Amino acid sequence: MTSITVNDSLPSTDVEDEVVTSHGDFPFPNTARKASQLVAASSRTTLDPFDSVDWNRPIDDSAFHTSPELLSLYGTSVWDAMTEVERIEYSRHETAAIYGAGIWFENALMQVILRHLTTVDVTDPMHRYLLIEVADECRHSTMFGEYIRRAGTPSYPASLPLEPDDSAAARTLSYLLVLAVEELLDFVNRAAMRDERVHSTVREISRLHVLEEARHVAFAKSFLAETWPALSEEDKVVVRATAPALVAEVVKLNVNETVFDTLSIEDGYDIARSNPFHAATVVTGLSKLTGFLADVGIIDDDSAWIELGLLDAALPLD
Repeated sequence: MTSITVNDSLPSTDVEDEVVTSHGDFPFPNTARKASQLVAASSRTTLDPFDSVDWNRPIDDSAFHTSPELLSLYGTSVWDAMTEVERIEYSRHETAAIYGAGIWFENALMQVILRHLTTVDVTDPMHRYLLIEVADECRHSTMFGEYIRRAGTPSYPASLPLEPDDSAAARTLSYLLVLAVEELLDFVNRAAMRDERVHSTVREISRLHVLEEARHVAFAKSFLAETWPALSEEDKVVVRATAPALVAEVVKLNVNETVFDTLSIEDGYDIARSNPFHAATVVTGLSKLTGFLADVGIIDDDSAWIELGLLDAALPLD
């Protein structure tokens, strides 16, 4: 089985520009141009997780499954009382739960993209790129599912109502949430893939995910930056008022109460949710998102973001 051989210096979420033909005839020419670049990047590097991850190794407790500092109980009295064996077992369950949430996120994203595709002309480079992104997410979901099946944990399915809405404000919010999910996962995955304390299979999963999700982030940023100025003032009010609460709901899905019930960790969920170390991890993991949203004007008042624990009050956005 072949393992990932991507250089340790993986791309940031800013994909390099390439020389492309004019895209001025399309509704969103900058995003069409970015889509062309991302199609080319996908052609160069697209990975099959069943070739690029070595599934022959057992998913066991020989190593942590997430960088310990990023686990939701890290730094608490519960964590301090755990043995090393208990900490590693807990990391396996929390990682499985994060992957379970990842499957839900990616299924939700695919629904958003497929509805969006019905409005995109097939000659627009966005059309081809969005189909590639759906294919990426299918592979990532099978990869996460394979880990869970081999990890010996419950499936830890995420649950959040999903109401289809193709209005301009809803589509903007959808791509904003795509960025929230991708940036949080990217933060955790970049730490895991470089951390020698982490199980080698998880490191390979993380490296693959970082490489391909960089393209998804680049597209979402381009789309939001170009479409935001065209939104009506009414739609902008809706997005600004709704976004903080929706991002907070996404963050909640990354800590699954059933993990603590399964491992008989009394009050574990409440302790994790109130853990200042975990809160700081969330703020750091979302910092690229919140910085971008401030730059394009979606965040013009950071008070709700601070109140919901998505921004650090000591470091307000200017």
